[in-house]
Amino acid sequence: MVFCPPDHLNWNEMREFAQNWARRAYLADALELLGEDPQNALRTDFNLESTVQNLDKHRNARTRLNLKDRHFEVELITFWIMNKLDEDYGAALCTSSGSLLRSNHPIFFHPDQFFFFYLRFPLREMAELTRIYEEYDARRMFSQDLWARYCCIDAETGEIKQKNHTLKHFDNYFGDGASGSGKETFDRYVKPFLGCYIVWDPEIFPDNHFDIFESIGLTNKFWSKPDDKVSGELVPRKRGPKPSPAKQEFEKRYPDGLPDGLSAEAVAAELSEAGFPITGRSIQNYDRSRKIRK
Repeated sequence: MVFCPPDHLNWNEMREFAQNWARRAYLADALELLGEDPQNALRTDFNLESTVQNLDKHRNARTRLNLKDRHFEVELITFWIMNKLDEDYGAALCTSSGSLLRSNHPIFFHPDQFFFFYLRFPLREMAELTRIYEEYDARRMFSQDLWARYCCIDAETGEIKQKNHTLKHFDNYFGDGASGSGKETFDRYVKPFLGCYIVWDPEIFPDNHFDIFESIGLTNKFWSKPDDKVSGELVPRKRGPKPSPAKQEFEKRYPDGLPDGLSAEAVAAELSEAGFPITGRSIQNYDRSRKIRK
């Protein structure tokens, strides 16, 4: 039984939202390549599903699109969005009694580290995705494999679990001396929450598709916000977006960004010790995004 408060979204409901956004992002890029208006993909009055499925009927499709990758790339974008939503906004955990807890960063750990980079189109030209596409082209990786490689999350239900490869991956990544062994990290940040389920508060997200894309860095210079009448509301929202607890703590402690002479790894170790587990790469991303905003 999946536990989820009535005012929250469970794992599969959140995946459906993320897949809808992924289709729009994929379609916006495809329309741009076809010489069409990418803004149409961001409008809620646009027939999203049929347009994605019928791209191959466009007169320029064969020469400008690689449609055999269509399903895989939509799922890849979906998966990336789920990781970014947790990184930037923070998921919650629901216990069997209905209590809500904060989700720790290691719970979402994935050996391909999708939370470390921003997507750029075309996806096949991204250095960060080279290995993913090599495995996909060799038919050793399919869309469902992206989700199965979560170290601590059941891909179908969002339940927190220890899998056969969990401690091995944790040792490879977290066993660097700064945070102790992988088992110590697992025992501290994941083990107490085994059996809980990932859930999402819909009130923390922006109001429309474009704002979601912009907030997680999934826009390019050719995309702009559609007219309010057709941009659409995603889910009810009563308050503004809130960053993840680790991001909040970083910005609280370092309001002007990383000081000169202090490494991102040192700050990550400081925050992790204080109960806000995070990696040096994430600190670098947060610092870079602050500078961009300024």
